Amino acid sequence: MSKIAASMIELLLMMLSKDVLKKCVDTMLDIVEDATVKTENKVDDALILPLCERIRETFNVPDDD
Repeated sequence: MSKIAASMIELLLMMLSKDVLKKCVDTMLDIVEDATVKTENKVDDALILPLCERIRETFNVPDDD
């Protein structure tokens, strides 16, 4: 069953355009960034936000919102 699911995911990813994948990554990073900022814990701000920024830089996914 897991091989079927993995094959389906691989096929789906191959069908998606670069723009759609970048939008998906942007949306996921927005969710993580927003959740991180909302917490009172400043440790996650210092760890998670720079990591998100690095992912955006590496994969050229600007934070346009």
